[in-house]
Amino acid sequence: MHNLLEPQRIEEILRHTMEVLQESKHQMFDIVETAQIEYNRIAVAIIELKKDIHDTIERVETLERDFRRIRIRLAEVSRDFETYSEDERRRVYQKADQIRETLAAAREREKYLHERRSEQEQALLRISDLVDKAERSVSQVGIALDFLRGNLDEINLQLEGIQVRYQLGQKIIKMQEDERKRVAREIHDGPAQNLANVVLKAEICEQLFRTCRTDELLAELRELKQSVKDSLQEVRKIIHNLRPMVLDDLGLIPAVKRLIEEVQTQTGIDIELIVIGKEVRLDSPIEVAVFRIIQEAINNSRKYAQASRITVKIEFLQEQVNAAVEDDGIGFDMDRLNERLATGEHFGLYGMRERIELLNGSFNLHSSKGLGTRIGIKIPLQ
Repeated sequence: MHNLLEPQRIEEILRHTMEVLQESKHQMFDIVETAQIEYNRIAVAIIELKKDIHDTIERVETLERDFRRIRIRLAEVSRDFETYSEDERRRVYQKADQIRETLAAAREREKYLHERRSEQEQALLRISDLVDKAERSVSQVGIALDFLRGNLDEINLQLEGIQVRYQLGQKIIKMQEDERKRVAREIHDGPAQNLANVVLKAEICEQLFRTCRTDELLAELRELKQSVKDSLQEVRKIIHNLRPMVLDDLGLIPAVKRLIEEVQTQTGIDIELIVIGKEVRLDSPIEVAVFRIIQEAINNSRKYAQASRITVKIEFLQEQVNAAVEDDGIGFDMDRLNERLATGEHFGLYGMRERIELLNGSFNLHSSKGLGTRIGIKIPLQ
């Protein structure tokens, strides 16, 4: 039986597969097409802006020449004041004021167009970076799928119980596909619609500017500003749902605090966070695992347990990190739950246990009807 795969090798295969799939999810695989369309639109807009800037510069130069001439004329009128009639002097002054106002407006438009082109060019760079990341995710997902096809079948033939893990892999893929569809829908219904509205309002503002309808222009600009704010808020919400940026920037504890604040605001459930030991930054896979376990446990408590109070404990030790989530909910039958876990039916809890075991950690679950539920994990740091 020397051809059997070692358990350590199995864990390595699944760990690598999940890491690749997770990374592809973070890169928002399903928005390549939308990003490419936006890239092309911005590129066309930049070309049009460059033409407008060129025309405006020529207009400014012409007005500046006219203004220099009228200033000379004004100097002549002022010097030989008695020579010119009142009507002639008034016409010269009016002409000078008209040219000065027109020149000021043209210069302001030139400045606005330059700023807008700069913003569009920066947006183009961001979209280009997004497309690159999404294309890399396409390649990574392809690698992951090939990995699953090439290895899980072999494992399934050689070891007892591998069918459960195979099913887990399929469920992970299905969940990832569902997540991609959700992200695509959110982008289509949110930022994409808002961006289309921004383009329309920008064109309206341009027409109002050309016709000098200042009051209407200011009103449209206020609406345009609000539309941009709404788009930014939608994008930040989508990014946050994929992975809280505070987890990467500040670490596990700030991310958990933010999660607790959001849940308390949404549900009113009393959630207490207890941190034991000196808080330190952990390896990214460990921080992600602990955060996702706490997130899943809190979601289960709020959705199914009818809990009014939840306690989250995180303990930092020198060689391991421990975490526990405990609620005062209705609880459940452990015997029935263990049967479902053995067959891989309860994917949420099964996924928790698998995530921890891939990090050589331990997962414990205790519950009784009417006495609440407690989920505990321990993960070694080496």
